[in-house]
Amino acid sequence: MKNEIAPSPAYRKVVAALDDCEKRYDALIKRTGVTNESRLASTVAVLKGEVEQRRRLEIELLTAVETERQRIGQDLHDDLCQRLGAIALLSGSLAKEVSVLDEKLGGKVGKIPSLVTETIGSCRNLARGLHPITLASAGLPAALAELAARVPVDLKFHWPHSERIDFEPMLALHLYRIAEEAVTNAVKHAGAKCITIGLAILAGRPVLEIADDGKGIGQKLKTEGMGLRNMQYRANVIGGELTVEARKGGGTCVRCSLPLRKSVLRPLKPKTDSSAK
Repeated sequence: MKNEIAPSPAYRKVVAALDDCEKRYDALIKRTGVTNESRLASTVAVLKGEVEQRRRLEIELLTAVETERQRIGQDLHDDLCQRLGAIALLSGSLAKEVSVLDEKLGGKVGKIPSLVTETIGSCRNLARGLHPITLASAGLPAALAELAARVPVDLKFHWPHSERIDFEPMLALHLYRIAEEAVTNAVKHAGAKCITIGLAILAGRPVLEIADDGKGIGQKLKTEGMGLRNMQYRANVIGGELTVEARKGGGTCVRCSLPLRKSVLRPLKPKTDSSAK
């Protein structure tokens, strides 16, 4: 591919800064046990600053991760898929030429284009997963609907079709990633057969909800799983509240509630006949 698939300098810099922040944070936590009041007050003040720094670095880290995913996804789609397409065309042409000399061998060579075409499909699915192009071009509902169509289980997506949902691009991206992670956990770890994604406005607050009929998640996965930590990070970045609860009758419900925002939901304007004057 055009670019080497490796973490960018910006990504490595943010990770290193976050690691340093983590060490300073731990050191400050240990210092809060001192008895001198003025020293304790100073430590607490510095600790607050470290917490803010850590939050900023987490935001930068997520941004760097998304930038990397976008770069790799674009390379897969624009470069690798194009190369595979060329291979499919050349192998198809070669199969015709070989068939003239050896029909049996030509039949074997003729299977190559279809295999390459299947590979192109898989590659494009990977590219969509790394960088949801539909999110930028058609919005969050369309991207979630595409996610629902791509998952190999019974997945339904519900949202108020009579309304237009206006989310800021980065906010929409984090909500999409939360839904994607929740769906992955439900399929991979909980063995869910039926999943429902809901996007709605409840009590004036935008709410994203992912419910499944799986076996649920164990305490270890709930406290130590990177997927849940990633969802929590993303919810914190957008000022949301993330909850993971067991459903009555089995399964898990992941819910991300956002603060009240203006112009998130607006009625769709009725289509007008442009020819009418």
